[in-house]
Amino acid sequence: MSDTTSPLRLTATSVTRTAAELGESPLWDGAAGLRWVDVPGQRLCTLTPDGTESTVELSRTVTAIGRGESDALVAVTSTGFGTLDPGTGTVIDRVRVLDDATISMNDGTVDASGACWAGSAVRDGSRRGALYRFDGTEATTQLTGLGMSNGLEWSPAADVLYHVDTTAGTLTAWECDVADGKLGEGRLLRSVPSDVGLPDGLMVDADGDIWLAVWGQGEVWRIDARTGDTTGIVTVPTRYPTSCAFGGDSLSTLFITSAAHENAPGGGLVYAVDLPVKGRQPHQFGGTAR
Repeated sequence: MSDTTSPLRLTATSVTRTAAELGESPLWDGAAGLRWVDVPGQRLCTLTPDGTESTVELSRTVTAIGRGESDALVAVTSTGFGTLDPGTGTVIDRVRVLDDATISMNDGTVDASGACWAGSAVRDGSRRGALYRFDGTEATTQLTGLGMSNGLEWSPAADVLYHVDTTAGTLTAWECDVADGKLGEGRLLRSVPSDVGLPDGLMVDADGDIWLAVWGQGEVWRIDARTGDTTGIVTVPTRYPTSCAFGGDSLSTLFITSAAHENAPGGGLVYAVDLPVKGRQPHQFGGTAR
């Protein structure tokens, strides 16, 4: 990219053999290792620290996961929020926020207060999507007018929410009070031209920089959270990376999920690259468990 000023250029390598149709929501779950979901395949996938791969069939579609209480995971379902037993694949619905077949829930994550945030994606090209916050009791609408709500994560101080609208091709920084979830002023941090690719999932490192998966470009960009400039590029050996997460013993390995879209070579595998920066432990959902 023309605004890349850092010499950081790395290439990720595959760490799985089994491909997902659409791998999403990578999550480092401590001793369990890396977990992610194959959304259309309705599977929870796991890669243990020793390299063992396993999958569990899910009782319903899950689009994103987060760490929960005990051994449970908080789950974003196609219509709302629930909990997921990673041992059995049983998904229990907790809150339903959607009743329109042309809209489905998409990416999500857990904030520092223990609430789970997730947004919806509209399939008809309109901007009827929204961003929701589930605190374990109820889900509230935090943002409207979205096309395809996608990657979202907080700054290290938890006072800024970085959020992607894939339809608009934008990455926006929102002032945020994590205690109650109220959003303040939004600042357009980066636009991605559609002929370059589509912004997808993201993660924030301990230094506050953003790592953004670019669908169709086969890259993850490191973006300066102050300027929006690209300061590094990780090449992914497949065209459609979807999201990323920090993991490993030192949280300095970036794991990247991907999609087998258009039969792209290497699509659906998980890739990894060691970085000179670290991430943080994922926040834990504060609602009830299984």
